[in-house]
Amino acid sequence: MQFIYTLIFSLLITATAFSEGMKISGTIKDEDSRQNIQNAIITISFYTGVDYTATTDSLGNYVIKTNVVVPEGDYTIQISADNYYTLNGFIHVTNNAHFSFRLKQKNPVVIKKERIVADTIIPILQGYATNNLVFLIDVSSSMNTPERMPLLKASLKYLVDELRSTDKITLLAFSKGVEEILSPTFVIDKTAIHKKIDNLAFGSTTEGDIALKVAYKTALKNYIEKGNNRIILASDGLITSGKKDYQKIQETIEDGLKKDITLSIFCFGKPTDYVQSKLQTLAKAGNGNTATILNLEDGKLRMIEEAKAVKEQ
Repeated sequence: MQFIYTLIFSLLITATAFSEGMKISGTIKDEDSRQNIQNAIITISFYTGVDYTATTDSLGNYVIKTNVVVPEGDYTIQISADNYYTLNGFIHVTNNAHFSFRLKQKNPVVIKKERIVADTIIPILQGYATNNLVFLIDVSSSMNTPERMPLLKASLKYLVDELRSTDKITLLAFSKGVEEILSPTFVIDKTAIHKKIDNLAFGSTTEGDIALKVAYKTALKNYIEKGNNRIILASDGLITSGKKDYQKIQETIEDGLKKDITLSIFCFGKPTDYVQSKLQTLAKAGNGNTATILNLEDGKLRMIEEAKAVKEQ
């Protein structure tokens, strides 16, 4: 099938070599200093053997133009530069698309003071480990209130905007079943991730046991050595019913912790003392945090705390 796509694409290029194609542009900057990176190489692969490459100028800008209009969709991108870690990921290509990226230096200059110096902004996650964050989101009908799901979405979007292109995020939604809203993805195309968050839809009842097993399996599959491998469960209360179910859940959490996967739980809406006690017990078993989030400032603070849970080694 890939061969057929490549052949068709090649024929289109030959037939319409002078027609207007797609334009993808953007800027490449240093992850820590935010300085422009010159001579970075950007390669977008549309199909096997059909690659387009550009090099950044002195201002860190690049422009890639295709010979033909390619179908809008997700395509692989690779960005490399001397003394920087190579970045691989996916972007959603449309005509006149714009994507800016940040690369991590292999031997960065350490800035010790976390404050604004003159016109230089110190990144909020500088000095912290790379993140592998799996969000397990309760989309049961009880989450459908203004102080719950909209607040959760706004808090998530804030975190996405602060995460680095080397960080990875996964979105899993659960009610009666589990749905992968966003597969494990490097935080490159933040607009596309925002859209995934906006598209979270509601289900019916809440069944957390199976959902947590899927979350741990996902986190382990994308495990980052010396990274912040963490599941963040967002709900409005009890994630299942029955004593036996909670025992199974706690066993899943404890087993995950043995594999260096941490669990934190955020409760949107004011829980009862009983619910809060249950959630605290589960988070403690996962060596994580619990928090009740009632406003956006709380949401932003808690999200960033989770992303800064592990120091860079």
